[in-house]
Amino acid sequence: MASINIANIRRMDLNLLLVFQCLMNERSVTKAANALFLTQGAVSASLRKLRVVFNDELFTRGSHGMTPTHRALEIAPQISEALKSISTLLTSDQDFDPTRSSRVFRIALSDDLENMLAKRMIRTANEQGWTISFSFYQTNSYLWPQSMQEHGADLAICSSPKFLSTMHKSQVLFSASYICIYDRHSVQFSSPISKQEYLHAHHGRVSFDGLRGFVDELFDAERLQRKVKASFTHFSGAINAIVGSPLVLTMPDYAARSFVECNSRLAVSPVPLRVPSFVVSMIWDINKEHDEESRWLRRFVLELTEPADH
Repeated sequence: MASINIANIRRMDLNLLLVFQCLMNERSVTKAANALFLTQGAVSASLRKLRVVFNDELFTRGSHGMTPTHRALEIAPQISEALKSISTLLTSDQDFDPTRSSRVFRIALSDDLENMLAKRMIRTANEQGWTISFSFYQTNSYLWPQSMQEHGADLAICSSPKFLSTMHKSQVLFSASYICIYDRHSVQFSSPISKQEYLHAHHGRVSFDGLRGFVDELFDAERLQRKVKASFTHFSGAINAIVGSPLVLTMPDYAARSFVECNSRLAVSPVPLRVPSFVVSMIWDINKEHDEESRWLRRFVLELTEPADH
């Protein structure tokens, strides 16, 4: 991942970083202006300055709002981490003691993130002797508002969340992309998988509706029909299905590596086609912004998802 030029950061107004993060979360100049209590003109002016500092467009206007460029996705976790460090200096969570609390934290997240994060959270809590506990609920980038309302979730964690509103706040945790995962004992691929092997392999599909995903569009661009032998709406079910089968899955890199840690039969390989990047964010109710327990939970999740862990 490319790093941020420190000399540029030193010359930068801190408010520009806040504008960047808000644009990353809201994907709209209008919504970012409302969230920051600024005019649209002020946000646009800040974006122009950011583009000069980073020598990149950062956000381009499209049919679905302001779309972050590859460079924006690269620097988003670093800017988020910088703002987190500054926030830590200004606030204190020492009043909440997880070793003296029986609090049950409710977290809505997709199963790919659950597989990675839940075990980290539970392991850390046990190692530290905390008396708190966690409840995890399934959601995705489209259904997170419903999940938060139905389950009273303290946090929702998902990739590239849709429908962000002024009633919620969000923060980028990290950026990610996609990788191939398969059963090394059931199918023989080159290392890494070649483009021809990938295009002619038998695939498992994981998508919101189980009918079509972005990989199908990659195959359309190659003028080929993907050989999909099974479709799933959850990654955990798909992983169970590929063990002992010749299927290859294309899934978020953090989830694939987490699954490999649990099963030595599984192997990963870069996708031999250009795949998109995306960001994973956590979202919370704006009314919990200054709640000491919620603030502690957000800091805990940030620490567990720092780039060094990926």
